[in-house]
Amino acid sequence: MQARRAVVDWARSYVEDRAVLSDIALAITEAATNVVLHAYRDHAEPGSVTIEAEEYEDHVCFYVRDEGSGLAPRVDSPGLGLGLGLIAQVADSADVRAPEDGGTEVVMRFNVSRAA
Repeated sequence: MQARRAVVDWARSYVEDRAVLSDIALAITEAATNVVLHAYRDHAEPGSVTIEAEEYEDHVCFYVRDEGSGLAPRVDSPGLGLGLGLIAQVADSADVRAPEDGGTEVVMRFNVSRAA
């Protein structure tokens, strides 16, 4: 997936810990996959996904956004579902937001290093 490769290439400039880089790759893959599978389900045309990143002194943040239908509860997927649950496990913090202008935004924070 091109998005994962681009994000990990960017993150290498700020994150030396290989485990953190691996977690970033997994989380970005899951977030982008959720967009592909769910965001534009009710749309006739494919939609877009936007991934932005910010670096800080001790952490990096990633924002994965779509302009799809937003989050809807599903009977066959109670709670966060597998992808968002996995993101919550590997990120140091994760939040799912519903922007006022529609769609969904997943915000993920990763500390640049972890104590051994």
